[in-house]
Amino acid sequence: MMANNHINELIATDELFQLIQKENFVGWVFSLDYDNALVVTNDAWKYAVKGIPHNAFLLASTFTPDNYADVDEMDREVVLLRVMGTCKLPQDDDAIKTKLDSYQNLTELYPTQGREDFDAITKNKLQFGGLTCRVLGTFYMKNSELHLGSDIETFSVSMRMGVYFPKGEALETIVNYVDPIRKKRAKEEFKALGITADVPPFKIGTVRYTSTDRLHRAKEVDKVPFRIQPSDFLSRRTAVLGMTRTGKSNMIKQTISVVKNISDRCALPIGQLIYDLNGEYANANQQDSGSIAEIYSEECVRYRMVPATGFRPILNNFYEQIADGYVTICETINENPNSSAVDIKTFLNMSFDEPDEQDRSLHYKWQVRVAIYKALLYTAGFDCSSNYKISFPTNADVRKVVDESVSSTNNLTLEQAKEWFLKAREHRKELFSSNGKLWLEDDCVSMLNMIACKNSDDRYFNGYKVLLGAKMYHTKDRTIDVSNEIYGHLCNGKIVILDLSVGNAALRDKLSKKIAAYIFNSSMDCFTRGETPPNIVLYIEEAHNLIGKENKLTDTWPRIAKEGAKYRISLVYATQEVSSVHPNILANTENWIVSHINSEREVRELAKFYDFSDFSKSLLRSQDVGFSRVKTLSSPFVVPIQIDKFDPERIKRERTSQ
Repeated sequence: MMANNHINELIATDELFQLIQKENFVGWVFSLDYDNALVVTNDAWKYAVKGIPHNAFLLASTFTPDNYADVDEMDREVVLLRVMGTCKLPQDDDAIKTKLDSYQNLTELYPTQGREDFDAITKNKLQFGGLTCRVLGTFYMKNSELHLGSDIETFSVSMRMGVYFPKGEALETIVNYVDPIRKKRAKEEFKALGITADVPPFKIGTVRYTSTDRLHRAKEVDKVPFRIQPSDFLSRRTAVLGMTRTGKSNMIKQTISVVKNISDRCALPIGQLIYDLNGEYANANQQDSGSIAEIYSEECVRYRMVPATGFRPILNNFYEQIADGYVTICETINENPNSSAVDIKTFLNMSFDEPDEQDRSLHYKWQVRVAIYKALLYTAGFDCSSNYKISFPTNADVRKVVDESVSSTNNLTLEQAKEWFLKAREHRKELFSSNGKLWLEDDCVSMLNMIACKNSDDRYFNGYKVLLGAKMYHTKDRTIDVSNEIYGHLCNGKIVILDLSVGNAALRDKLSKKIAAYIFNSSMDCFTRGETPPNIVLYIEEAHNLIGKENKLTDTWPRIAKEGAKYRISLVYATQEVSSVHPNILANTENWIVSHINSEREVRELAKFYDFSDFSKSLLRSQDVGFSRVKTLSSPFVVPIQIDKFDPERIKRERTSQ
């Protein structure tokens, strides 16, 4: 009776004991070393567990559920294996010869009942076969907790080890295992992020070994959930890899909803910025019954390059965001140089940084420079509101020479300002400041020459026309810098979607980089000031275009991928081309979600990381949507799973019920 009570206590409390399911016995280990195990199995045993798929997990132990209470302490461990293929048994050649002889001696195609090919003893021997398995680690109990080592400490050649095919709760324990030390560290990391509530792991899919999905997942109850620790994603890098239409976007949508759930549950603002290249996050499509923007309509802000209802302009107003507009214009001119005029060279080396207002002389000169710059924009055809006016300081002597009808508080329209400045250009050598120096400095004269398309010798040059290529980067429908506005939304925990599916491709890349650089620099400045940066998650697709191997590590995107975690910036990047991503970034990526890859070269590149080499063949063959191999920060090995379909309706119901 006491023995039964002890067994019952083990069943209830000992996680190692619970891993071994007697009914799922499939064979014995007949050869074992530190890296591999060879297992002998039988068709009948495989039939009893509905088959042993390729890449399936197996458990090997010297104890059985019946003798665990009495087994020596040294033997209280379970070796975790992964099926890699078949192996040859010593008697296989004889078995093959027996089968061939039987086939050659057949007198009828389909033997009738009672006239089978083999007798019972021969048939039993023919049913045995071998499996090659990789050793993934060893489960053992320590301080009443289940631990998993990534290797085996020792093994006995003479000891008989039974092999079991884990299902249900045992399999769930294996695929969702997190080391106790990692659990404690995750709580500390969450606390550092400002999260004190207990956030449970979230389900993203169910275990799936093979593309042929007939037996081991036949019923819903057979589908074992795979969960991810929330701390694995915040301030981390996540790679979502695979061919088009294999579920990358679905996984990103799942991640967005999970991060939002964490944010809501913990009352902690976590901003999310989505670079939406195809418009599928900002707009509903035929695949989903609702977009991210629709599900989180109250917490979502959308931006576009072209005017559209419900979208804010992603472009800046060059009349208001002076420095940003000037930098963009200079970049455009340098990309397509079509003039070597001295005045344009002077323009490209100007500064519009605002000086201290206490230095009245410098500040007055800056105001005049800005006013002429705006007149230059107007001349080049940059749109502005109909009632837009500018003012700039002038002294009485200057006004008397140019146009004394204009007051010191001029408040001119851009057309009026343009005409006034053109007159000032004609009399530039007669205009003096109160200190006796020329009122118009060289950089101002150069901009006036560009407005007039004449140099100081009145010879024609392209002038303002070199600015025309930058007009597409400007909008009149904005008053503050878009990067600053977006960063403010992220600090408040909003979901920001940049719909980049419409508009100029070159402009898209430039704007993407500019906004990303602003976010990175702002969070870095916050960190260096000793303050706590906001929690931000960035999502980018076609990532090889942004963090490719040709990019310098000092560029914006590689720096975000490499250093962003320090400033609480998480990065989720999706791409089809593993080999094109910068190797330094791949090496620092903590989470991997990989679906079908159609290139052996790409698979070889992926095989360099963790134990993805175990799945090289299946990654090439299996094209099933959502069938992925996942390695997270907390998971000690890669797990093959079927990613859950993103379900907007379910999320809507859950949010309504809260």
